[in-house]
Amino acid sequence: MTDGGASSSTGLAGRRVSLLPRAGGRAWTGTVQTWEVAADHVVARVDASADAVRTLDHHQVWLSTTNHTPGGEGITIFAGRAVAVAPGALELDGVVRLAAEPRRQAVRAAGCLVTLPPDRTGVQPTVAVVDLSRGGVRVPVDSTGWTYEDPLDLVLHLPGEPSMNVVGRLLRLDPAGSAVLTLDDLADDVAAAIDRFALAQLPPPQPPSK
Repeated sequence: MTDGGASSSTGLAGRRVSLLPRAGGRAWTGTVQTWEVAADHVVARVDASADAVRTLDHHQVWLSTTNHTPGGEGITIFAGRAVAVAPGALELDGVVRLAAEPRRQAVRAAGCLVTLPPDRTGVQPTVAVVDLSRGGVRVPVDSTGWTYEDPLDLVLHLPGEPSMNVVGRLLRLDPAGSAVLTLDDLADDVAAAIDRFALAQLPPPQPPSK
């Protein structure tokens, strides 16, 4: 679910957030100190470690925060430009809300490949994922059905990234002909790469209506 405004997301002061640089690198955590809304322009001040401030200074970042809803935990994604304003603080200017997932803790996207383990015939297929997030991957199931046993050694192929080895476990088989796999104990750099892949496919925010 996408959303082009940020003015409705007041009251974020004190909220823990994740900051992911668009240009590459790991995600950093921070705490929103202030969230100032004026019309459709938002400026946020985020407290973070000195290393995070040095790394993210003058970078475009995605800011994500979890929300507690009646349906469970969800996530909201914002984007903005980070500038260091103190050794332990960043100011994010031009903040816009890109997406809200009310019942999911990560954004999903299609458009990448995954190599599965060898099947019973010894063939090791590479398939286009139905969707992928840091929480798991959905892959198509052919007419022979699901023949794999847990755990599965998988290889993710994200555009512009080296191939990454991950471990999957079957969560469920969907009647539509797909298998949903959870991903075990992702390394920080792999999780960040998956997040960046999914977030980069979000549509840009729409300009405010006049």
